[in-house]
This record gives sequence, structure tokens and C-alpha cells, in this order.
Amino acid sequence: MIFDELINDIEKMVGLELESIKPGANIILTGVDRTAKRIELITSAGKEKTRPFSELKKIWDKLCSSPAAHVDSVLGGSGSSRNQPETIMANLPYIEWFFMDSKKHLALMKESTHDYGTLFRMDEVTAIEIKDKLSNAENTACEVVIVTEDIKVTAAAYEKVTGIPLRPVSLGVYEQYKDKVRFIIVSKSNLNDQVKAGTYTVVTGKASISTGPSIFINEREFLLFNEGGLQFLISK
Repeated sequence: MIFDELINDIEKMVGLELESIKPGANIILTGVDRTAKRIELITSAGKEKTRPFSELKKIWDKLCSSPAAHVDSVLGGSGSSRNQPETIMANLPYIEWFFMDSKKHLALMKESTHDYGTLFRMDEVTAIEIKDKLSNAENTACEVVIVTEDIKVTAAAYEKVTGIPLRPVSLGVYEQYKDKVRFIIVSKSNLNDQVKAGTYTVVTGKASISTGPSIFINEREFLLFNEGGLQFLISK
């Protein structure tokens, strides 16, 4: 799913009262202004407010690149009433919420688990798994993406060498954390034909120096750089 599709789904909730995770802070979604790139709403106190698309984009990007998002941290310094964009996102059918260290977090699910305009608190077993992933992510020093022609063979080889089984993330994508390195193993069939099988280190760099196409792994966008003996995926 891309961000424009997310906006399409938010538009489906226009006219609905959206329950807030924070008690007493419900909102009514009244419109989606695509020209001004903002969401229009009415607060529980009856005040008309707007929230920019840019806030939702920041939350969406975090959800796509991390096991979960703490909205206050994502929007730090972005103004008051941050529970409003949080409420909008949490009422989408493929986003659930949970507490970690007494802080509200949102998580993107693989499929819809509840109706538009409703909240869904994540079950404790799943929440524990997400919390473990968050802890691992916080301790990650680097990321490595392994593109393979045969993911079953590669996954078996990884487990043979490390003694640690890979965790399935989605169809054709596995991951594991070891020694502060996040390994992502993805089937070549999931990616653009220009991406060759091999091992790619993930770096943060300038999009303008990309020498290849954009690729998406679990909704996360990377740019391919393959030049001068260097094979990188540039994280956007």
C-alpha cells in the first residue's frame, strides 16, 4: 500500500465519530481536502480543526519501517493535539494499538482486523512479539538485505550457520536479529527484475545518487546503488 491509498481509506471514515485511545478525545472526521493536503475534523469540544497530510505521512512511514510507532515521538515538535492524527490512524482497520512502558503505540498489521472507524487493542501475545521486535530494532547497529533466488535454501543455510531460525515477516520475506545486525532475507521474485541476487548493506544516503530502481520490502522503500564494487540499498 502507498500513502495515496492510505488517504483513500481515511476518506472512507468521513462522517464517522472516531474513538480516541485517550478517553474523552473523540473526533468526527468531516472531510479530506486533497488540494490543501489536510484532514478536516471536529473535536469532542465542537471545535473545527485540520491536520496536515504531512503528519500522517510521518506516522505511516514509521509504521512501514518499524514494528510499531509512538506517535508523540514521531511528531515531536509538530504541534499540540497529537492524539488527533493518532486517532485517525488507529481507526483504520489494519492498525492496532497497545501500551509499551505506559506509552501508546500503533502497529501496522498484515491484514484488516477490525472495521473502519473502530479501535482494536492488540492481544497481549502479539503485543509481546512486537515489543521484542522494537527492543531488537533499538539495539540494531546495521541492516543487511539478502536477495535470494531460493529463499528456503537460504533460510536453511542461515539457520545451519547461526543456529537461529528466521522469522517469517510476510510471503517471501524473513528476518532475524543477531549481534546487533538485522538480517532481512527476501525472495528475488518479490522485487524488481533489475535487482540481482546478492547481499546488500542498508545505508542512509542521498536519493539523487541512486543507480537503480526503487524497491519495496514490506511497504518500506529502498533505492538500489550498485557501482564501483559497492552494493547498497539506500533507505528512504
